[in-house]
Amino acid sequence: MKNTRICFYSVLVLISLFSSCDTKTLNIEKERQFAVDEAMKKMEYDRQQKLDVIQKFYGVFENGDMSVLTDILAPNYKQIPSDPGQTNDIEGFIKHAQMFGSMFSDLKGTQTHILVDKDLVHVRSELEVTHTGDAFGIPKTDKRIKLVAFDLHHFNKDGKIDKTWHLEDFWGVYSQIKSK
Repeated sequence: MKNTRICFYSVLVLISLFSSCDTKTLNIEKERQFAVDEAMKKMEYDRQQKLDVIQKFYGVFENGDMSVLTDILAPNYKQIPSDPGQTNDIEGFIKHAQMFGSMFSDLKGTQTHILVDKDLVHVRSELEVTHTGDAFGIPKTDKRIKLVAFDLHHFNKDGKIDKTWHLEDFWGVYSQIKSK
């Protein structure tokens, strides 16, 4: 009889516990969709942050404001390749931008293609500039020329650019400057 009573009370306690539990069922599909939506929001936020940095990066060439560089470039930034005789760090990049500005003015540019791929941003730019300074040993011609550039930017975990692989069509620039 004692065992029956213990068993009865045990069952009664278990029934009380189960009846006091939250019996709400999970909607697995709804939870999965919520997780996907949250991940997509984070990806879009990260993408937009990178695009904002890219806009500031290219703005340096249009407005000459180098002060934004400390906000968008990592302290260990590398420009690959660096210009002849210049370092491939932030200081070298500043000299590159200043040198470009001394050779060409009236820059009108657009980034025609931008692809954000995780921590990489690929950019193709088309620029129109006026040859107003010595470039490639050629004195100013005041010619309006077109330039195409390709850049690949790597972003670190802090959202700053830490590497830029850069390629400009300087042969095309040279040909346009030298043409009659």
